[in-house]
Amino acid sequence: MTEMLPRRIENAATGDRMIVLQSPLLGDGDVLVFRSILPAGGAGAPLHVHDAMTETFTIEQGALEILLGKGEVLRLEAGETITIQPGTPHGFRNALDSETRFVVTADPGAELERFLRHVYQMGNEQAAGERLTIARALAFGGMMAGTDMVLGGMPRWLQRGLWSLAARLAGSNARHASVPVAPPIAGLAR
Repeated sequence: MTEMLPRRIENAATGDRMIVLQSPLLGDGDVLVFRSILPAGGAGAPLHVHDAMTETFTIEQGALEILLGKGEVLRLEAGETITIQPGTPHGFRNALDSETRFVVTADPGAELERFLRHVYQMGNEQAAGERLTIARALAFGGMMAGTDMVLGGMPRWLQRGLWSLAARLAGSNARHASVPVAPPIAGLAR
């Protein structure tokens, strides 16, 4: 484990910010706990499923729309919590015109932490004007092959096949690669 991974990161492309409170990648145990700050109208995460991970969302400020399978939408306000069990389709977004802050607990959390750090880094590269290369796309696919996540809108068997192919083409098992991330955000309160 390394303390070189920052606990505060930002996705410059989306404006999303994350403060890692408990990090499996830094040796804090198996459970990931982080505070997420979504800007006004922040897209959050599209509909997806985790096969083995339980996620709990606790709203601290603002409101979060939780998208569930079959078009169901729940609106959680400050002080409210929802636990998403493995196998449950879900996504989330900030539909407000102000930022929303919430804490996520993911158990187990190492793969989600790797995924989020990778996605934030890709957003930062995009915001800096870097083009997506085939090597980066394959590395992302390889990383996805190592997660328990399946995105909505595409059959599971097809996603798994594509991610697996990308991992082979990338020539490495990207799920264990260290992921560079943006520097910490100055002045972001814990």
